[in-house]
Amino acid sequence: MDPLTALAIGQAGLSILGGINQQSAADRAAEAQKAIGEFNAKIIERDINLLENQRTIINNNVLISNTRKRMQFRKLQGEVVANFAYAGIDIAVGTPMSVLRENARELEYEITVDKFNNYVTNMQINDAQEDARLTAQMSRMEAGASAAATRAQGTASLISSFGQAAKIGYNSGMFSSPSYAPSTSLRPQARPF
Repeated sequence: MDPLTALAIGQAGLSILGGINQQSAADRAAEAQKAIGEFNAKIIERDINLLENQRTIINNNVLISNTRKRMQFRKLQGEVVANFAYAGIDIAVGTPMSVLRENARELEYEITVDKFNNYVTNMQINDAQEDARLTAQMSRMEAGASAAATRAQGTASLISSFGQAAKIGYNSGMFSSPSYAPSTSLRPQARPF
């Protein structure tokens, strides 16, 4: 084998080897991109659990607050009744009854406002949780798309290396028959000595 043919074979082999190495590196990079996307998604999903814990705390605080308001209301109403009774005023009619009713309306108003505010807060938490779910899903999808693009680049490098190897082989005459090879023609030909 002449040295130019050997060199051409070596170049073609190195070209193919380079393409294989590039594809292998692209596959490793793609797996790393997917792992990063999954890691980011898990961090984002952690926020969903934190939001659920926040919801539990807020709901419990509203329940405790309303229970305390009712206890304070009963205490206040008892003091109002005791004060009017101590003063000798009939509490069944007139001003004392109006004061007791006004206190009851105020309590119901505060509890209704608390319930409404709690409902709005829970809606905001639901929205934040859904946003976190979608962001996590988007992180996974972006990582998958990026990984696919990286793999495609590796495959393109491998295909390109085969093309370069074929071009080197063609240009060096590796694929052509040597001059002393038998002819494909059916006519007999003389061979050089």
